[in-house]
Amino acid sequence: MISSDGLSVYNGYPVMAQQKCLAHLRRHFQRLIQHPGENNQKIGQAFKDLIDEGFRHYSQWQHSQDRYLYNYWAVRFKEKVDLTLKQWSNKAGYEGGKLLRSLKLKADQWWYFLFHPEIPPDNNLAERSLR
Repeated sequence: MISSDGLSVYNGYPVMAQQKCLAHLRRHFQRLIQHPGENNQKIGQAFKDLIDEGFRHYSQWQHSQDRYLYNYWAVRFKEKVDLTLKQWSNKAGYEGGKLLRSLKLKADQWWYFLFHPEIPPDNNLAERSLR
């Protein structure tokens, strides 16, 4: 990562204009489900379900290319993510709290694909082919 004129840049693109890999995030939440601790299973499952919904709708958009329906879903989905974050933020232990803080602080990177569906929600073609 380099800085140019005070902006963080990675691989020639502003960091805020990049999609972080949701497949990796999903694995973190899967591990959280297995990790002992108050609310870890509930938090992990809630966000794993949201990520799965994101992958499903992205896949549907790839087939239909219906931008209107995708945008309609994306706005509501982002609201659902924000509500779920608010619901669990004060109830998360250390491990869950780390994940939720990342979702808040880097929301533009985790959910970039919602408003730019030409960008896949993960950055690994091999993982995408498994879905």
